[in-house]
Amino acid sequence: MKRGIFLAILLCLLFCVPQGVLVANEADGQNLSMLQGYEAFRNGDWVSALFFLRKAVGSGATTEETWYLLILSEMYSQEYEAAIQDCQHYMAQYPEGGFYPLVEYQYGRSLYCSGKYQDAISQFTDFCHSYPDSEFYPSALFFIAESFFNEYNYSSAKVLYQRLVDDYPLAERSPEAKDRLRIIGQVEREEKLLYLLRVTGEEYLAAKEDYEKQLRKYQSEDSMGLQDQLSKSFSDMRAMQSTVDELQYRNDEQSRRIAQLEEEKKLLEISASEARRLASDIATASQAFSNTAVSEKPAPEEPVSKEQVSQATPQVNESAVRETVSGTAARYPELESLREKVEELQRLLEERSIKGEN
Repeated sequence: MKRGIFLAILLCLLFCVPQGVLVANEADGQNLSMLQGYEAFRNGDWVSALFFLRKAVGSGATTEETWYLLILSEMYSQEYEAAIQDCQHYMAQYPEGGFYPLVEYQYGRSLYCSGKYQDAISQFTDFCHSYPDSEFYPSALFFIAESFFNEYNYSSAKVLYQRLVDDYPLAERSPEAKDRLRIIGQVEREEKLLYLLRVTGEEYLAAKEDYEKQLRKYQSEDSMGLQDQLSKSFSDMRAMQSTVDELQYRNDEQSRRIAQLEEEKKLLEISASEARRLASDIATASQAFSNTAVSEKPAPEEPVSKEQVSQATPQVNESAVRETVSGTAARYPELESLREKVEELQRLLEERSIKGEN
């Protein structure tokens, strides 16, 4: 559409020029370059158009139309930096020119295409304020929105895209604006999802941190409780060990006491056996003495002496008997009666010996 407008302007310029003037100027090199540039522009030969138009401008054939066609050729050839410079030159040379609004619009486009989005936003904003009724006004809104979009300012871009769709539904850029709105909607949904994920992740990290903190706290408390339990267990073990040591000591004492009693039992058995043997010997001696006293009567003229009686009586180791009996009786009172009987028997023997002498 824009290209058709530009071509229409060019044709008007060409056909409005008198034929006599063109024929008269064909001999002039400057006018020839300009005409060749117009022809190349009309045919869409941007390389040739740039060559002849720049030659015409450089040779001094500087008209508004030539500069404007040169700017358009540079835009179509994507030589945006050159277009920026030529737009600035035109606006400085022809501030009241008839192509000034169109050059301002192309200046904004050249800034946008060069990636200078902030400068493009400023230029198109000024254009919209200066020419609200221009046919390029919807396109200017679109390029402002595109600049915001490329700067990732989706909220500002969305407002301008929506305005373009609502106020200029038949504009050339309206379908593109609708596509951008769908993309922004998807981006917004993704941003919301990312926000939810980020919030959820932060909540998860906070919950995880709190859980780990609580876990460390519980582990510390459990460790302290376990240490207390271990200390108590060690204390109980020490007390039990003391009890075991005491019981072991008592057991050793009882073992020593049992061993002592066993030894004393053996001594008692030996003493009892010795006492029985002595009693048996005493009884045998007493019986033998009685039998001898009855059967044998001594002759009167030969009295029996005490030495003879003692020789006839079995000799009893009295001191041994007393020592043995008294030694064991001190520890065993039950032997006291046995000792008394032994002494009684000894006394009876002595009395009989005395009677035999008499």
